[in-house]
Amino acid sequence: MKNKRNFRQDMDQALSGLTLGEKKEEILEKAFSSPKKRKGQRARRLAVACLAVCALTAAAFALSPGLRQILNQHLGSWQEESQQFSGLETEDNGIAVRAVSALSDDGFTQIYLEIQDKTGDRLGENTSLGSYGSDWNLELPSQEMATMGQKCLGYDPESRTALVKVSWSGETTGEEQLAKLTLQKISAREEFTVSLPQTAIVSRIQKTITAENTQKAGEKSPVLQPGEEAAPLEGGKGFSLSALGFGDDGAFHVQVKCPEDICLEYLNVLTTLRSRTGQEAQYNQSLTQTLFDWEGELYYDLAYGGVGPEILNDLVLEDLYFYYPKTQPVEGNWELEIPLETPDQLVYTPGTQVEGCPVNRIVLTPMTLSLEIGSDHAGFGQSTVTFVMEDGSRLILDKEDCVTSFWNGLEKQNSTGHFFGRWLFPKAIQPEKVQSIALGDTVIFSK
Repeated sequence: MKNKRNFRQDMDQALSGLTLGEKKEEILEKAFSSPKKRKGQRARRLAVACLAVCALTAAAFALSPGLRQILNQHLGSWQEESQQFSGLETEDNGIAVRAVSALSDDGFTQIYLEIQDKTGDRLGENTSLGSYGSDWNLELPSQEMATMGQKCLGYDPESRTALVKVSWSGETTGEEQLAKLTLQKISAREEFTVSLPQTAIVSRIQKTITAENTQKAGEKSPVLQPGEEAAPLEGGKGFSLSALGFGDDGAFHVQVKCPEDICLEYLNVLTTLRSRTGQEAQYNQSLTQTLFDWEGELYYDLAYGGVGPEILNDLVLEDLYFYYPKTQPVEGNWELEIPLETPDQLVYTPGTQVEGCPVNRIVLTPMTLSLEIGSDHAGFGQSTVTFVMEDGSRLILDKEDCVTSFWNGLEKQNSTGHFFGRWLFPKAIQPEKVQSIALGDTVIFSK
């Protein structure tokens, strides 16, 4: 991160071409006045200054006016908590990647990237970084587990520039963190979800065949024999349901038939098996994805290992998620190191229980609530969380606000492991003003 002196010089240069008069001095004075005692306040002052400049001119920073507006709308009430970056850029194969903004606390991070094609027209409204793990990665100091995501927020065809958000949520350590972003593939992708017919699941065991994965040469896996439960998929854009159910290989399969006119080399289809009793972790421990040829047609098979007909009445089908590139991905090597500043946080070890499970740790930041609960399942992520503030007002978060929910069984040699969940507030709160927290109907924290 640039020091205060260098940042001031950069701000002076950015504002030099503007006719601001007293307003310019006011902005700079607010940004670089003497620091306050509160930890993390420096980052917020710098963020406020940057956002004020951005509101006055888009030319001071890289983003086009349209994309700047999209970013400001997306940040919404979080603008004061955000960081702004200048000069964090890498380029390869004619495509530049720049970090322009970030939101972060000790365990949740959103980084906003500007991706520009300088030599062609290879991007679009659904610009994608490829598949997580193989094509891109975001590394932060982590204790054990994390979840990742990406989303294209907007595209400016005139400058051939996309605004992409990457997110990271996990159990972290440290206050100020250095995030390392690596990219190997960038493309414009098709992305959509379709509903699966719950009533199509039957308890009978279906026949599997061994098929070679056309995406991974030499790899063979059991797949359902196509056509057992053939049915259309509303909104499937040429994809249709081919087979669905429990195979004789001891796995639950979701299988679709693929259209001919798409870039199948990088096709990815995903879903999550849900549970009425909170057994998602057990149902999703093993997943095999196979794109294969059968009698001249292409099929994509998802196989969840160790799942049999005994779970039929507990099983709930999540929407099926498709994504694939519209064009051949651009390959390259893009790397950025992004310094992140974190706000204050409050940590509680309340010694309370919920559903007979101990609440080990509660972490409150202006952005998020994190819970660690000694448990053998991940079902708490579906619960409503109710906050009572000092002034008596209430804030309610539901499952849609839960950005991370998993069961960590790495401790099982000593215990049953623990549930970890994180909820994102709709706007910044003051953690010290939380009077009580209830998970479902159980109060897990009270002053």
